[in-house]
Amino acid sequence: MDWHTDSIKVSTLYQVLKRFFDVIMASVGLLILLPVGLLIAALIKLSDGGPIFYAQVRICQFGRPFRIRKFRSMVINAEKLGLPVTKEHDPRITQIGRWLRKTKVDELPQLWNVLVGEMSFVGPRPEVPRYVERYTEQQREILNFKPGITDKATLLFRNEEALLRGSTDVEAFYIRFCLPRKIALNRQYAERASLLQDVWIIVQTLCPYWLGVVTVYGAALAAALWFACQLRFDFQMTQQSIETFWQLLPWMLLPQMVLLVWIGQIRGLMSYFSIPEMRRTAIALGIAAGLQLACWAVARGHIALSASIVIMHFMTSFLALCSVRMILRNARERSSRVDTADRLEVRQVAIVGTGEAATNLALRINQSHDCGRRVVAFFDDDPLSWHRRPHDIPVVGMPECILNCEWLDTLDEVIVVLPENHEARAQEIGALLKGARVKLSRVSTWPMLQPLSL
Repeated sequence: MDWHTDSIKVSTLYQVLKRFFDVIMASVGLLILLPVGLLIAALIKLSDGGPIFYAQVRICQFGRPFRIRKFRSMVINAEKLGLPVTKEHDPRITQIGRWLRKTKVDELPQLWNVLVGEMSFVGPRPEVPRYVERYTEQQREILNFKPGITDKATLLFRNEEALLRGSTDVEAFYIRFCLPRKIALNRQYAERASLLQDVWIIVQTLCPYWLGVVTVYGAALAAALWFACQLRFDFQMTQQSIETFWQLLPWMLLPQMVLLVWIGQIRGLMSYFSIPEMRRTAIALGIAAGLQLACWAVARGHIALSASIVIMHFMTSFLALCSVRMILRNARERSSRVDTADRLEVRQVAIVGTGEAATNLALRINQSHDCGRRVVAFFDDDPLSWHRRPHDIPVVGMPECILNCEWLDTLDEVIVVLPENHEARAQEIGALLKGARVKLSRVSTWPMLQPLSL
């Protein structure tokens, strides 16, 4: 197999430091995670009596084949029963395998691949030979880099099985649309490879977005409680009142966080905030305050809780969360490069694009009860926007995903909202959906829609 080595240069110092990091962290990881690995191995063995590990031939640095190791998540001889790629609800995946894949725990044995030098913690995910054979000369530059357990493409394609769910020809869709985007992301990584970037990718892999939302919300609610206590004690908190704060912290924050999760305020993108999100936040915090007041009434005098702190904390928490969301929204709007331009028998609408004009259009459509439309999904070329939920509407994936039968059977209309300098891409999407039953429109200023000219 040939590969190209001229365009992407790899620093020798970076390679040495990266290898040192890999050896140390893989050794520590194998020792620490050994008990977890033994438990998983026992569960797999008890589930169907088959082998614990699964080894598959992949292509590593400079085109050399190697065997990547995973905890087995599929039935025995699964490779003989289907394709190398899987989609959601693939019948070959075992019951315990679904959990292993969802949590990415099936990747733990690859620490051994890292330790022996076949892989790195961060690097382009290795592909099977049949897909590497399809690489162009330029794409084969990726083979200059040692493959990794995680990479930028892994983060953005973390729900790949769901992305492929509606495709009738999974492999063709993967090769045509997913693989080129993965390679492009890996090339971006390769051009700016550094230890700092590697550490950031590892942090993002171990700490998903929802965990960051929970952390920000928890910090805001704790700060709100501190301010409420300051108000209660006239900004003259003594050592005893500080102890009261720490006693109240779990009582006050836990029900708020549980209700915010239950009402769906954790899963959305924090920088998208509007009246509906504000209303749901108020409902969650109001219910929590009601429960806390009930506890105060029942256990009066037995806990450090007081009705005044509960009421003040409700108000300060609401202001704190709304302030954080509005600050993030304003930051997003200022950094945006795109200018802002159902209870009935409604038409299911998808919007191509997630810029300011696209998200504002979606919000206006869904808030207008007489327009006869409801936006159910966004599609966008930028992988960074995938899996987000602006205005609680999911960004499903690339525009080509509309071709999956799941969406072609669901959607009535597709509205393309792209910047003027993306005219070629808009025309490409129009050609892609030509002949489909969905109505295709282009928007510049809502509510003026026009058919997309081909």
